[in-house]
Amino acid sequence: MANIRFHVALIAAKLSGKLIRLLGRNGSHTPGAIAMKICPNFLGLANRAKLVICVTGTNGKTSVSNMISDALEDTGRTVSSNRAGSNIVPGCCTNLINSLTWTGKCRVDATVFETDERASRLILPYLKPDYMIVTNLSRDTPKRNAHTDYIFSILDTYCPDSVKLILNADDPCSSQLRPGNEHVFFGIGRQPGDHTEPYNLIADNTLCPKCGTRFEYEYLRYHHIGKVKCPHCGFKSYDADYLVTDIDRENGQMTTVYGGQEIKLPLISPMMHNIYNEAAIVALLDQIGVSREQIASILAKIHLPDSRFNETKVGNQTVDMMVIKGPIPVSRNFEFVTSQPENKTVILEMDDCLDRRKSVEYMGWIYDVEYDQLIQDNIKQIIITGPRCYDHKARLLLAGCPEDRIVCVMDEMEAMDHVLIDGVEKIYLLFDLTSLSLARQMKQKLVERMEGKHEN
Repeated sequence: MANIRFHVALIAAKLSGKLIRLLGRNGSHTPGAIAMKICPNFLGLANRAKLVICVTGTNGKTSVSNMISDALEDTGRTVSSNRAGSNIVPGCCTNLINSLTWTGKCRVDATVFETDERASRLILPYLKPDYMIVTNLSRDTPKRNAHTDYIFSILDTYCPDSVKLILNADDPCSSQLRPGNEHVFFGIGRQPGDHTEPYNLIADNTLCPKCGTRFEYEYLRYHHIGKVKCPHCGFKSYDADYLVTDIDRENGQMTTVYGGQEIKLPLISPMMHNIYNEAAIVALLDQIGVSREQIASILAKIHLPDSRFNETKVGNQTVDMMVIKGPIPVSRNFEFVTSQPENKTVILEMDDCLDRRKSVEYMGWIYDVEYDQLIQDNIKQIIITGPRCYDHKARLLLAGCPEDRIVCVMDEMEAMDHVLIDGVEKIYLLFDLTSLSLARQMKQKLVERMEGKHEN
């Protein structure tokens, strides 16, 4: 009976997927929801690919899973993945459906699943991946996944014993997951500018998990990410099996040591959090047997997903779109924006589109964000838009930002008419995860304005 239900669910899901795509939608959620409705144990009954990889963590999982899919395809493997970011149960089920033929046979060499941390309890026990990358665990908005301890407990409880974990050695939270499983660790060695004490508004996981003593830091990169030790009981960060030792942003290279050898690799992104993501990808590729030469070749070709970072040049000016969600990614992107030397305009479209129907997001999370980083002479204007623009304005004013630099316009498309173009080399559009389509429209209108100015 279970076998019959499975095949009925598979056919119904595949037919629904075809219909949805004919209607111009991507069909990343509904086929899986239909399959699970007909056959609740669909994930457990489906045939697996030879290689199954899950990627989870608070930040970076979409970037890492997309780039891993690109990398595996470059090695000649056929791959199915949930690239659109549908990372809860129906989306992962749809990914599995796409990996199967109509008769239920696996048609791909590898499946890559981006997996929501909180939903992983309903996914991991059934998928039983060969490898799981955990990028990091950090504080999120209350609506999403809230505190690190809560998410840690879910992953630690529901991750199968058979999974080989690829963990961030510099995250004292996620690096402690499933001590009985096989592990390898990635990390970044001491770099110029590292700190030795917490300096951000958010600094979770600063106490030893064994005895509760406050950590000492060999180096601290941001928030709670760094190399720690406990002066009381001797607890300390794991040594990284894949260690980035030198970052040469000017020449676009990073030096990585693993297997007792040093290799120079192309730098996918200059942002520190993306360098961690790249180190995780290097670890995975080496673990599945990809050669050093091929890893270097792959990294020279792949790039961040367009939905996460996109750059457009108009004459001698640049417009950068960057996705943000939750307090730590916002602070990290603020820090990157302010580290760039050019004169710039910053557009904040940090408003959850899905919440506009039912306003349920608690906006207190913005007080965990370091808005004071935006108070720089070379940031000439800050445009804030969306229904919650005045919340963000209040936060900027409390951080000490001069009011004459702030422009609040509730309508996003109208806001593009107010963007300062003259006298700036860079314009940054920072947008919420759910607002990609709207952000693209905003950028298109802005680029048309800039092109019109250059023509005149």
